[in-house]
Order: sequence, then C-alpha cells, then structure tokens
Amino acid sequence: MSRLFIIPTGNSDSIAANAPISSIIALPHPSTAVPTRYLVTRSPLAIHELTIIDHPAPHSTLISPPTRSDSDDTSTTTATSSPASETSPAEQDTGAVMSSAKLHIATPVTPFLFLLRVLLQHEPQYRTWDDISDCLQLEAPACRHILSLLESGLDKVTDTVEPAAGLRCYRLSREKLFRTLSSRIARMANNLPEILAQTHVTNKLAPVRFDERTPDEMYDRARRQVAIAILAGYLPASLAKEFVSKFESEKRMLDEFASGLEKARAQEMMRQMMAAGAAGNGSKRRFEDEDGDETSKNKKKNANASNGVRKLKKADTSGMSKLTTFFAKK
Repeated sequence: MSRLFIIPTGNSDSIAANAPISSIIALPHPSTAVPTRYLVTRSPLAIHELTIIDHPAPHSTLISPPTRSDSDDTSTTTATSSPASETSPAEQDTGAVMSSAKLHIATPVTPFLFLLRVLLQHEPQYRTWDDISDCLQLEAPACRHILSLLESGLDKVTDTVEPAAGLRCYRLSREKLFRTLSSRIARMANNLPEILAQTHVTNKLAPVRFDERTPDEMYDRARRQVAIAILAGYLPASLAKEFVSKFESEKRMLDEFASGLEKARAQEMMRQMMAAGAAGNGSKRRFEDEDGDETSKNKKKNANASNGVRKLKKADTSGMSKLTTFFAKK
C-alpha cells in the first residue's frame, strides 16, 4: 500500500539516490508512555512525530514530478512515497496517482524527550548509558540505530560524573532540562501554526470595540503560554507541572487581562441588548399612543352625540326595512 509523507527537506539527497530513507518504529510517548509510531529518517538521522490528515470521503492523490522551479525552491518540506510504495522509480519520475488522499505529516521531535521517563525513575542515582538504554527496551532491530541519536541529547538534560576512566554516568538535571526548554519558548511562540495563533491568541485577546487596542505585550504573553503548553505536553506529568509552574505569574497576568476582556464583552453585549430593547419599547409606545388617541377621539365623538341618537343606536332594528327602501323607484 502506498503512503505519502511530508518530511523535512533535509532528506532530499537520499530521495534522489533512491536509498532507503526511513522506517516507522514504535516508541513510548514522552508524556504518556503509550506506544506510538514515529518516522525515523536516516539522512539526517532524526525522529519525527506523525500527524495523519485524511478526508472522510474517498479521494485520490496526484503526485507530479518536480519542475525546475520546484527543485530550486527552498521550502521546508518534501513529499515522498514510503519505502513500501507501489510506485516504481519510473512512475515517480513521470508522476503517479495514489488511491488514497491520506497524508502523513512528519514533525521532528527532540531526542532527549524520550529519555526523561527513564531518567526520572532513577533521578537520585547516576546511571551508565548502557543501563539507561536497557531501560528503554528498544529491542527491535529498527530501533537500535537511534540509540546514538538518543545518547547525543543526554548532556542537555543531565549532570555527569566519571567514576572511572572512560566511564560516564548520568543523572537527570531539572535545572538543565528547564533551561533547555525555556530557550525554545521564544522561537516556538514566534512560529505558531496559524490555527493555534487564531484560536488561543487573536480571538482570546480581541478588543471589545474597534477603537480599542490590545497591548502587544499581552499578545506576546499569550503566544508564550501556547508554546509552554505544547512543550509541557511532551513531558511526564510531574515534570510538566513543575515546568508550567515556573511561568505561573506570567500566566496569572494574562488570565486577569483576558478575564477583564470577557467581562467587558459581556457588559457591552448587555448594553447593546438594552439599547435594542429600549428602541423596541419606544416604537411600541408610539403605536400604543396612536391607538389611544384614536380611541379617545371616538369616545369624545360619542360623548357629543345627543341622548336620542345614543338611544337609537341601541334600538333593535332586526326585521325592519332600511330607510333607503322608501325612496326606491316604483
């Protein structure tokens, strides 16, 4: 079965060489430890989280060969069929149609995140890399080649000691971990996906009136809070709680400002509803006044009629001929 992946451009050299560029392996999710599938690219060596985008109705996908302008493009992604693709190299050169429109979006994941759960379990103690890698339980042959990638991220989140020559031991350093994560907040905040920025920043902090303006500082804080939440989503629960708590005062200020906007919106809505109600009541009173005037006129007219006329109006005229019949031609 053919599968279509959108992967970082760095793998384009391997694609051109028709070399095996990737494999899909199962790793415990950094936060939940639930086995999750990841795409591992080998040139360069990297682990990617997979997000699958599918259409509810049957669709197909047309894969066209790259044009000259495409080959010179500096975009950040490259589309490629998986190693199990049914399309031949010749078909890939001339274009092909896939029976599925399902896309696998590959996003790089920082390797040290997969080590945190094991390091947290043995936090008070120093452990050798062999002990740590054994706890990862990466037994499948496809998993073994990422061990060097995981080991390369240890120094960013651990303290190290060398009890003997050539022997290094590692222990989780929360200070290093949080400093490393904090250094990424600004970059993530400035590159949020449009849908996240619209939902959690723009809509949340939109001013109540068109002539008002939300301070840029609040927009920056809102973007940072989204980035912090994303990073916390890749941490074990205890580490995530501690990491988020370091930005509690910043979050409190943002929440107070957002709460004030919510109250102002509610008050503005109430004011508009009352204004609309007052306008409606005014129209109703105007119509009632006109009806009242007409009724008063009729009452006044009846009051001016003589007593005899009023009695005649009350007389029973059923069975009597109309007055006009006496003047009809004979």
